[in-house]
This record gives sequence, structure tokens and C-alpha cells, in this order.
Amino acid sequence: MTKENKRLIIFFLLLLFFFLPIILGVKFPCLIKKYFHIACPACGLTRSILAIFKLDFAKSFYFNILGIPIFLTFLITYLLIFLDIIKKENYLSYFWNFLLKHYKIIIILLIVSFIINNFHKI
Repeated sequence: MTKENKRLIIFFLLLLFFFLPIILGVKFPCLIKKYFHIACPACGLTRSILAIFKLDFAKSFYFNILGIPIFLTFLITYLLIFLDIIKKENYLSYFWNFLLKHYKIIIILLIVSFIINNFHKI
């Protein structure tokens, strides 16, 4: 399988598993909330991203602080895969390497999201 075919498959898998369920309003139950009775960092993420599609960024931030950065990450990834296919370059690898170098920021965002999801309504 060529690199272009792999990128094309990733391109459509992102569409299928990320954007399409959100657009269709498919709701995924949170197992952490169900069994441990606390909100996980991803609780409210679907509602947050739906709010982004409606350009309601305040509501998106309210539902989950991670909605905007995750949406942007998937959008950038999606666009870079598209560019990789068209230009036969490797932009996606550079982007993911950048994210991996800054993993501490991602961990801090997850912790902040967990705290906000569980304590902002008290």
C-alpha cells in the first residue's frame, strides 16, 4: 500500500469516526461517569463540538474546555492529510511531531478539563 493510499484512508476514517457521528448527533455514553460518577475530561465533548459547528464558542467552552483545541487539531490534521495527498509531501508528520514535543501542554489541558468538568457547577 502506498503512502498516498494510507493518507487517503486516514482522511476518510477521520471523517467517518470524528465528524460524521458529531454531525449526525450520535451520543456516546461515558463509562467513567456511569461507573465512577465523575465527569471525565471528554464529558461534554460532543456537545462542545456541535456548538462549534453552530459558531457558539461560549457554549462550546462551557460544555468542555477541550472542544475548541480538539476540533482545531482534527481540522488541521484533516487539512494536512488533504495537502499530503495533493502535494505528495509529509506535512502531517511534522504536525504530529510538534504535538508530541509539546505533550506537557496536552496533559495540562486534560487536567484542567477534568477539574472544570467536575467542579465548575458547584
